[in-house]
Amino acid sequence: MKATETSSTYYTHGFHPYPAKYPPQLVNKYINKFCKTGETLIDPFCGSGTTIVEGVLNGINSIGIDLNPIACIISKAKSNKYISTDIRLLYDIINEINAPTENKYDNIEIPDFPNRDHWFQTNICYELAYLKYIINKVQNNNVKDLLNCAFSSIIVKVSNQDSEVRYTAKKKNLPDGTVNKYFIDTLLFYANTLSQKKYQVQGDYQVFHSDTLSKLKQFKENEFDFAMTSPPYINTFDYYLYHKQRMHWLDYDYMPVRKNEIGNHHRIDSMDFTSAKAEYIKQMWEIMNEISRITKPNSYYILVVGDGIVDGNTIDMSQVFSEICSHSSFQIQNIESKNLSEITRSFNKKFSKASKKEHIIEMINKK
Repeated sequence: MKATETSSTYYTHGFHPYPAKYPPQLVNKYINKFCKTGETLIDPFCGSGTTIVEGVLNGINSIGIDLNPIACIISKAKSNKYISTDIRLLYDIINEINAPTENKYDNIEIPDFPNRDHWFQTNICYELAYLKYIINKVQNNNVKDLLNCAFSSIIVKVSNQDSEVRYTAKKKNLPDGTVNKYFIDTLLFYANTLSQKKYQVQGDYQVFHSDTLSKLKQFKENEFDFAMTSPPYINTFDYYLYHKQRMHWLDYDYMPVRKNEIGNHHRIDSMDFTSAKAEYIKQMWEIMNEISRITKPNSYYILVVGDGIVDGNTIDMSQVFSEICSHSSFQIQNIESKNLSEITRSFNKKFSKASKKEHIIEMINKK
């Protein structure tokens, strides 16, 4: 499929906000260059599923891995193959939510988690808990994925969190009915998008909620024809923090993500430059070696990664991955770099204005 869209939110790509997403057109470019219909690709840090969606639209069997459970929810919802009965069920659920119901909050249990009342108004808590009750009754897995994705997508809007990229609380004084309005509007957007015939899912996919290195070790040698990913940027985004309230409401523990997330600010910012860089290189080297093992000889691996700042020093990631490649079977064929400051935002203001670049690294597996 040749991408003709100029928007980065075509088809399901706009279903959920997510930090540091690369544009689907970029994925499409490399899939068309290095993949054939019926082949299999892997994205070891699949995030919100951009690679997976473009894979299935192009008839490529696609595998994604992510430690963050919210990423997996989003990726599944965006990549499923939906049929007309799924869409009809969405409308039925919308009608159920809109139906006047007396005492509908009776026997509705609000989840208890740390600082809940700091981040959410009481009326909002009841409305979110009611939606969870509706979602949990659904038996259709495809539709349930969509509902959970929609539910997750509105959490920050209806919370006291300032915005998607500012983890501070402020009073919003949200009126009754806010949750239902945002949720239904989101479902109507999903239904309208999925009812259009312009894009068709033609490939199969799987998304694994797992630590990347552990999961990669479970695949066979030479199992994949192509790999593309955007790995965690060192000391730039705390993905767990970005989705912390979502994880609370969807019954996930954010602590394993915070503990094991590669390059996260929570851990890296307390380390000196040399130690932080060495840790990141070791972790990514182990992952690169596994990707080399499970991808075929002379297959391509595309890496999209941004620079980071540790202890006041900028880490040039093109140099980091050049160093990693010198100790692996991957050979760099090309590197394209561009300024990062105008294409991304950060929770941490001291990093957002720093001089950093994003690099597209094209590698071939010469094992």
